[in-house]
Amino acid sequence: MNMKLSYRDKVIFIVVIVIVILIAGFFLLIRPKFQDVDAARAAYEAKQQEKTDIDTKISTLPQLIEDMKTSAQEVGEQQELFLTEQDPYLNETYVKEALESLNLRYASITTEYAEANPITRYTVAPPETLLAYDNKMNADLYHELPQEIYDKYLGTAAAGYPESIVGETKMTVVFYGDMQLDDVYNVIDRLSEDDKAVILNSVASGDITEENTDGDVTFTCEITVYNIFPLNVDKVMEENDDWQQYLGQTPAAAEETA
Repeated sequence: MNMKLSYRDKVIFIVVIVIVILIAGFFLLIRPKFQDVDAARAAYEAKQQEKTDIDTKISTLPQLIEDMKTSAQEVGEQQELFLTEQDPYLNETYVKEALESLNLRYASITTEYAEANPITRYTVAPPETLLAYDNKMNADLYHELPQEIYDKYLGTAAAGYPESIVGETKMTVVFYGDMQLDDVYNVIDRLSEDDKAVILNSVASGDITEENTDGDVTFTCEITVYNIFPLNVDKVMEENDDWQQYLGQTPAAAEETA
């Protein structure tokens, strides 16, 4: 059976074929390109956000540097209270010089190597009733008291200061028998003169020793030297000053400069 297509059918057929080709081309070629464009736009926006975040961080760098310098200076002031963690002989020399300045004769000094031990702040916390009691709290109609008072009253005050770990070098000093009790007080005063963490823990009297044969009572002092490994404040300041050259540069430029 012969089927001849009319001119109209041929036109419709050709139009359908063209439409099919266009649709197939859209799904096979054009649509993936749109997806690539969307993916590229999303990646670009993500990079822009990343750049914004980096710029924000860079803008805070000067303040961070100043904060670090301030913290380093505070640490430098506080660590002056301690002797440097070093060979025990050097800490022993420090104590020897302090004793010799008092013209005291010691028979021996026994020094133990530094050990890491926790220390806590010496604080005296007043009873809660001195800060927060019922009448005082009830009279505060406009909530003008400091927050710490409410914390005390409600029992939600922050915990005490945490412990710190420092080195302890213990020394036992045995004096000759001509030492008097007043000399012990002089030792305490001398050790406190330098504002160093050197503590006279105890004083005891004992019998005659081989070093002390003149019949007098021998004094023994237990001394603790607190020492730390110090922060090199000058180095911190120097490195922070070096970072000034990176301000205003992109991370890539700063890395190339480094």
